[in-house]
Amino acid sequence: MFLRRSRWISACVLALGACIAAPSRSHADTQILIQEVDSHGNPIAGTTQIFASSTNIATSLPNFSAISITANSNSGAVSSLTTTVSASPATGFDPTIGLQVIVTSDGFTTPNTGGTAIVSNNAAASSGISGASNMLSNNTQLLNDPLTTATSSSTSQATGSPLGAATGAASDTRPSTGVSPTTYSNISNLPGTFAIQQVINVMAVNVSSGGIATGSTLGGSASSLVITSPAAVPAPAGLILGLVALPVFGLRRALRRKTIA
Repeated sequence: MFLRRSRWISACVLALGACIAAPSRSHADTQILIQEVDSHGNPIAGTTQIFASSTNIATSLPNFSAISITANSNSGAVSSLTTTVSASPATGFDPTIGLQVIVTSDGFTTPNTGGTAIVSNNAAASSGISGASNMLSNNTQLLNDPLTTATSSSTSQATGSPLGAATGAASDTRPSTGVSPTTYSNISNLPGTFAIQQVINVMAVNVSSGGIATGSTLGGSASSLVITSPAAVPAPAGLILGLVALPVFGLRRALRRKTIA
C-alpha cells in the first residue's frame, strides 16, 4: 500500500514539474494603444496612436517625448503580462495632461479549461524624477477570444467581451515610502483561450514651483498575473449514497449486537 501511494505521489510531482517547465505558447497578437488624457481621464483628440502586433515600441506625443513601451507575456497554468513604460516630459510640459497606455494581448491558453482563475494586478512607478512625483496606475481585465483588433496603426482599438469583473486600479507614486497595493478578481469557468487587457495611466503629481528637472522620466511597470486551477470534480452519486449509508449500517450493527446480548 505504501509503495503504491508513493508511486502515485511521485507521478503527481512529475506532472506538476512538466507543466511548470513546459514552454509558453506564442500569442496571436498584442496591440498597444497610447494617447494623452486630460485631468478627468478623457482622451485628447489627435493624440491616439495604435500599434498592432507590437510588443516593443518607441514614439512621442505633444506632451511626452521619448516614449518607450515594452510588453512581455507568458501563457500556461500561470499566465502573465508585464508592461514597462518610460516617457520624458516634452518642451512646454503640462502636468495636468497624463499618458494612457492600453495593452491588449490575446492567445493566452490554460490547461485548466472550465476551471477557476485568480487575477492579480500590480503597479510599480519608477523613481527617476526630480521636482515632482511620478504616479502610475494599472487595471486588468480578462477578455474572451477572439478579439476585434486593428491590423495597423489607426483609431480602432482591440475589443472583446469581458470575462468576469476587472481587478480595479492599483496605483503607485514615487518617490514614496509606501507599498504599492495589489488588486484582485476571481474568474469562474475560464475558457481554454483568453486575452489580457491592461489600462495603464501615468501622470506627474506634486510638481514643485521650479517644475520638473531636466532628464526626469515618468512611467514604471504594470503586472498582471492569472493563476488557474482545474474545475472541481463532483463525487459520483453512488459514492455519495454509499458514504451516507455507512453510519446507518453501523447503527444497525450496534443495535443488533445489543439485542443479542
